[in-house]
Amino acid sequence: MKRFLFSLMLLALPLLTFAQVWSIEDCVEYALLHNPEILHRQLQYDTQKEVLSETAISRVPIINIGVQETMHTGNALIMYSVDENLTMSLTQVAAELEMPLYTGGGIANSKAAEQYTLMAAGENILVSQINTRIRVAAAYLQLLNNKSQEQIAKEQVDLCREQLDNVSRLVAEGKRTNADLAEARSALSSAEHLYTAASGNTIISKVDLVNMIGLDDETGFEIRDIEDQVEDTEVMPLLPMLNDIDNHPSVLSAKYNMTSAQFREKAARSARYPQLSLFANYNNYFYLPIGYKDFHIGSQLGSNGWGSLGLKLAVPILNLSTSRQITRAKLAYNDAQVTLDESRKELSKQLREAYYQTLTAKERHSSAVKAESAALEAYDYQKKMYDVGRSTTYDLDQSRLKWFAASEEVVRSKYEYILRNKILEYYSSYYR
Repeated sequence: MKRFLFSLMLLALPLLTFAQVWSIEDCVEYALLHNPEILHRQLQYDTQKEVLSETAISRVPIINIGVQETMHTGNALIMYSVDENLTMSLTQVAAELEMPLYTGGGIANSKAAEQYTLMAAGENILVSQINTRIRVAAAYLQLLNNKSQEQIAKEQVDLCREQLDNVSRLVAEGKRTNADLAEARSALSSAEHLYTAASGNTIISKVDLVNMIGLDDETGFEIRDIEDQVEDTEVMPLLPMLNDIDNHPSVLSAKYNMTSAQFREKAARSARYPQLSLFANYNNYFYLPIGYKDFHIGSQLGSNGWGSLGLKLAVPILNLSTSRQITRAKLAYNDAQVTLDESRKELSKQLREAYYQTLTAKERHSSAVKAESAALEAYDYQKKMYDVGRSTTYDLDQSRLKWFAASEEVVRSKYEYILRNKILEYYSSYYR
């Protein structure tokens, strides 16, 4: 029985885990582990590590061993004598070693270039994490906004139903006409239509968020509202971020790529310098005449081997491709400089836009709260006027719609401010 209950708990565990209410931090952290863009960046980083390792072993000697088998026919020299019409098998064995000693700085510069490319790949992972955090936060807050809009639309439907019942009672009492009843029914139909659209928007935004963080299904997925009050939060200061802009991952990535391009140019120029390498080799052979006996392989290997050890110097005289490679490397370096300058300007623009958008969103929310209060007060006044027969159903409905629109703007501006402040928070969190 205990084993059965334990098995049942194990089966239910995934359902319980999935049914949790997700906070914005939960969604972000889950996305950082499952987002395809980040996984792709991580694979690029791992690939670059292998490239760097390959460059780092360029000074390790290259050793080759080869065997060649040849069939000879006709005259052949065997033990210092010539035999005619002889067919034999000649086996040659060779081993060779070559190691670069001086490459004009080519190996060192190539290694430095790959090292900086690896550092840029590491910063690209952080850039992808920032972008993922922002996109997930935007999708999360969009879902919260749509849920709130849906709730407001539902309250409007309930209000219209209540108003319809009230008008029906007044018509029965002879205090209102059938035209008022038709107007109330039309208002209810419009409210129900808006509620249906709001519900659809909520479902779509939930699917978007679930897909973005890497879940397969939105069933049972629920999120937690953010209780932050706009008036109680401060906008993150802009100046410290602008002053420390060179330490942001996007700028660091461009800076490392520029340094890598600089070393690649130096590596290309190294082809103009002499190349010095050490070489050594050993060769041996034995033969087996077909039809002859008493030929011993061991004695042949003992007397046929020879080897060599030396230095090889290659002095470049004319190689047109070297000039082309240097020119391309120089252009790549110049392009990397332009990219670095663009990265600084783009990040500065993004930070300033995020900062001023946050200030604007906060001011919009403050204005929206005042507008909603005024719209609600106007609606309450219009409703009192309607109840005593001094206002039309149309005027009451228009007042309700203005209140409805003001309530929507309060919700919209609230989550807009939270998102903009989150963007500033994510940008600033990566400064070192």
